[in-house]
Amino acid sequence: MQVSFEQFVAPIKEINELTMKSLEKISAIQVKTIQDSTDVSLNAIKSATEVKDLDSFNQYLQAQLVTAQGIADNAMKDAQKIVKLTEDYSAKVQSTVEKTVA
Repeated sequence: MQVSFEQFVAPIKEINELTMKSLEKISAIQVKTIQDSTDVSLNAIKSATEVKDLDSFNQYLQAQLVTAQGIADNAMKDAQKIVKLTEDYSAKVQSTVEKTVA
């Protein structure tokens, strides 16, 4: 049985589309992380310029601890999203390959 060129490249195109969608989603997460990190850094600098005495310094440090916890929480959420995207991508690619081989 002769396989047409379109039939031959169809699974390759499907995998390429899956790859592109997955990369776009992961890149969006990374871009958001970079923007959030930039915002946090700028806010920390602004807050640091407002330190005038020991009490305001302690308040600044407490705020930084809360911010650090928030960053850690967001990093965990982002990692979980990326793991889920990777698992979904892997399952779809495997399905495509199995359909092609069958």
